[in-house]
Amino acid sequence: MITVMVICRYFLNVIFNILNKKIYNYFPYPYFVSVIHLFVGVVYCLVSWAVGLPKRAPIDSNLLKLLIPVAVCHALGHVTSNVSFAAVAVSFTHTIKALEPFFNAAASQFILGQQIPITLWLSLAPVVLGVSVASLTELSFNWTGFISAMISNISFTYRSIYSKKAMVIR
Repeated sequence: MITVMVICRYFLNVIFNILNKKIYNYFPYPYFVSVIHLFVGVVYCLVSWAVGLPKRAPIDSNLLKLLIPVAVCHALGHVTSNVSFAAVAVSFTHTIKALEPFFNAAASQFILGQQIPITLWLSLAPVVLGVSVASLTELSFNWTGFISAMISNISFTYRSIYSKKAMVIR
């Protein structure tokens, strides 16, 4: 069952990216499109919770304070991903976003104080090198797409950090 869910998520993500790129070819306003995405997601969650599917955990003000930074980082990461999708080829954005594990490892070590083994750093070296080479040779390269994808990586990394901190505090 989990395999089917992973395949469905991957398939739906591919469709989402292709449709967004088509939208940006005719309507080049990624900030507006991102706000619509987030608005639809919020409405979907509120309707789902209202009908009881899925059952949600009770939300108090303390939990809300813990989740606001997570939500802000998620929204920023989503918006900057869409800006990158609009600016460069979708494949290039995903190439840059392949650095997210590197950013997560760096944040875990330097912000959360977790010791990351050298073997993990060495396993990330080919990814960093590959992304660097791909960036140098990308035909659709531009700084808006590159920087937006990098900000997305950083935003999603901080989302992870705030999520971990919220789990520890809670």
